[in-house]
Amino acid sequence: MSFDVTALFHQLEGRDVPSAISAQTVSFAQGDAFFQLAAAKNARAIRLRQVFAEKGFSRVLLSANIDGFDCQIPGCTVGFLEKGFFADSDENLRANKRAFLDGAIVIVNNNDAGQHVPGYADFYAQCTNTIFVAWDWDNHHWLELSTFLAAHSDIYAPAHHENLYLLTRYNWLTSGPVYCSTVQWSRKLLTDSLPFLISTPRSNAPLGKHIPYAPFTFRNQVVSTLGQIYPSIGFSDRTFHQRTAMEKLEEWAAHKIHWISPVLNDVAIRIFDALCSGGIPLVPESMRFLPPIRDIDRDFVLFYTPHDIIDPRGLVDRAIQVFDRGGADQIVARHRYALENHHGDCSMRALHNMVVEKYSL
Repeated sequence: MSFDVTALFHQLEGRDVPSAISAQTVSFAQGDAFFQLAAAKNARAIRLRQVFAEKGFSRVLLSANIDGFDCQIPGCTVGFLEKGFFADSDENLRANKRAFLDGAIVIVNNNDAGQHVPGYADFYAQCTNTIFVAWDWDNHHWLELSTFLAAHSDIYAPAHHENLYLLTRYNWLTSGPVYCSTVQWSRKLLTDSLPFLISTPRSNAPLGKHIPYAPFTFRNQVVSTLGQIYPSIGFSDRTFHQRTAMEKLEEWAAHKIHWISPVLNDVAIRIFDALCSGGIPLVPESMRFLPPIRDIDRDFVLFYTPHDIIDPRGLVDRAIQVFDRGGADQIVARHRYALENHHGDCSMRALHNMVVEKYSL
């Protein structure tokens, strides 16, 4: 079968939309207010360097959405903020919370800061002895919140490679992506569970339960199409998050392979959850050469094409063969690779290192 790519390209609707978006973004980002914002944030940074020259960088607080993996940062005490931390309206409680944050590095996830945007903004403005790091998991599609977070953080760390130019205009201290990582299991649980991961029986059916998101119709169609052949692929609700960590690990470890359907070609957490649990992720071909997928051993990951979405059985059979051939040794290798390179501790160490580099005198 042959295809006329040029003819298909010209059939695409709205071919002028990308250039219009780009031009509008470039024009928007030229505003003088962005420089004034950068200058104001630099003045805050100068003060923070002076404060932390005395206090050091040994106290880290994580917001509630990234609790749960028993974060370990060498040389640091790590604590957590309760859910809804920024939402209190009582001024006495807020004053006590500001005192609690004093002298700490606070790493917030977008889902926690976004629950009460005015409250978080007030904490950022008034906690002048606190370094706020925003680890934004949704910068590929939730730009209203992402631009706010970039402006209201001392280091802004998007989890995806989309929209970086625009976001750097809101914060000159925007990192290259700190990709999503495994945060639902502690390092200790994963290490202690290695004998279980090796010995537990695993299904040949690919696991791929995804939360449905209405705006992402293409992704939803992919999941629905695959689900017609493999019922283990489909849509789930958020009750998964109510299970214990071990119950979640048992579900992941019950399968040899995991079908990954990102919403926007993003590097999904479930890629590394699959590897941590000893499985093989099946990832879109469009991500083959993107960081950090390009660095994963090709015995640890397989890629699917548009053809495989329509008829996935050949790829699934090949993935099963790779899993079976690798046996226990490859389960251990995948598990250790993900644990040492893509666990939440790795992300937290990276963010902490950025803070130390920028705010040391």
